[in-house]
Amino acid sequence: MPSLLSTLSPGSHWPDYHGSSLLNLTASLSSELGGPQTGMPELCPPWLAGIGRHRHVVLILIDGLGTQQLAGLGPHSQLYQHQLATLTSVFPATTAAAITSLMTGQSPASHGLVGWHLYSDSSSNAPAEIVAPLPLTVRHPADSTSTPQQLSERLLVCPPLLPQFGRRVQILQPHYIADSPYSLHHAGSAHRRSYRSMDEAFTLLASSLQTETRPGFHYLYLPQLDSLMHRHGTQSQAVRTLFAQIDQGFASLAAIADQADCALLATADHGFVDTPVERQISLDEAFPALYAMLAQPLSGERRAVFCHLRPGLQERFISLAQQQIGHACWVIESKRLLTGGAFGPGPQHPQLAQRIGEVCLLAKEDWSIRDTLPQEKPLYLPGQHGGVTAAEMSVPLILRLPRKD
Repeated sequence: MPSLLSTLSPGSHWPDYHGSSLLNLTASLSSELGGPQTGMPELCPPWLAGIGRHRHVVLILIDGLGTQQLAGLGPHSQLYQHQLATLTSVFPATTAAAITSLMTGQSPASHGLVGWHLYSDSSSNAPAEIVAPLPLTVRHPADSTSTPQQLSERLLVCPPLLPQFGRRVQILQPHYIADSPYSLHHAGSAHRRSYRSMDEAFTLLASSLQTETRPGFHYLYLPQLDSLMHRHGTQSQAVRTLFAQIDQGFASLAAIADQADCALLATADHGFVDTPVERQISLDEAFPALYAMLAQPLSGERRAVFCHLRPGLQERFISLAQQQIGHACWVIESKRLLTGGAFGPGPQHPQLAQRIGEVCLLAKEDWSIRDTLPQEKPLYLPGQHGGVTAAEMSVPLILRLPRKD
């Protein structure tokens, strides 16, 4: 953990980009499977050493299944029994940042997608926008004319890594995102397949393992658990039922993995924390003096909020925020996140400093911070992520190697 970051936020958990993060997992996969060097350190210890000797390598990305969630939901599960190590996510601990790092091999500092909502300046005469980079929609301004294709060309700047592996690459995603500009960009020339149910996802993957004789890498993305935990929290019965279904799917692959000479990997992009409604701060409603100092709506994540301020108000904003909401968040100058290496190594995206604003409100414990624009309805999320608790930052490295007869 970088010492500056731990000083800014005592008791927090930050990414370990030196050898124990998702970024390092991708570097190891690329090295082992005949892909290019990503410029990032590989996993240390070298957990994946020799994995490329197997005919098939599968990576299942279970969105939201952090280490703590795995232990809580499935202490007797196949997934838990095959957990090899604990890794960290990236910062922020969220899908836009973490999966983009997995798909490109580059850190959030380089790819620049640092939150569900992203400040984006087109460098033209058009006003700056707050964009959701995964669905490629504009949150603000409401009358934006930017199209998904225009946003894609502006925001998705790092080339896809997986198609550069030295073997056939297959990407399996839900049908409702498989053909999105984000998915198409990061799949590149890889073979793409979509599925409409969890059962179909595992059936398609099993069929590939049993029929394909060429060496292959198979990436299966499962976003369903994340969606449920956002809506119901981490401990609901619906979440437990869905986890059991995912674990059953993993077990079904394990049953054919030996014959198919298949190494099964699974991990998550981030973990989760339950966020009770009484610990949710609506900045625009509850603290109008603070909100009036903003030049743009909030961006980033509800647990890692980037604030773009009106000129000359930074010191006043920091002082007032520490007084009014310092119990709920660390109030950090955004440039100190850059100095501390929060977004990882590598060349810095030219707009990174601009995108993270002047101040970051980094949620403590189970607090969350939001605003609601005139065209939006207030949205309460019982489960969230993006912050720097262990529950959000720690993700499992799950590995089952094929057994020899």
